[in-house]
Amino acid sequence: MYHSKTVNKKALMVSYLVSYRIAQAGEAHTVAEKIINPCVKDIECMFDEKAAKVIDTIPLSNDTISLRIGDLAENVKATLISCIKSTRFPLQIDESTDVAGLAILMVIVRYPYLDSFHKDLLLCKPLPTITTSTEIFKLLDEFFAENSILWVNCVVV
Repeated sequence: MYHSKTVNKKALMVSYLVSYRIAQAGEAHTVAEKIINPCVKDIECMFDEKAAKVIDTIPLSNDTISLRIGDLAENVKATLISCIKSTRFPLQIDESTDVAGLAILMVIVRYPYLDSFHKDLLLCKPLPTITTSTEIFKLLDEFFAENSILWVNCVVV
């Protein structure tokens, strides 16, 4: 017999795993509701009734997938910020444009982690219509302040 607390934890874990795969694939959040869930329902015929009921407890709605992907993104951001708060790091700043022609600020950080250096996207935000160095610094300074990142740890830009 399945213990409901264990089933709920496992269903939650599966929901996050599916959300992660959807995000990695760059698919629409609705893919779980429209394709994955129906496929799982088709596969359920191979299992007994109890197992099928357990599979039905996995939350895969569009809204749930969207929330899970947001949670995963926040976790990645928190982990990255935690890594750079305790070390010195250089930044690489680049301005790009999106498909609509709007200016985007991208900030790459390089930091030591375990036995090697890692490079990650730290920040990607739209820039105002005037893309002066003052505006760029203002966006970056606000991000540092919001996340309690000290400028003294930034060794070069």
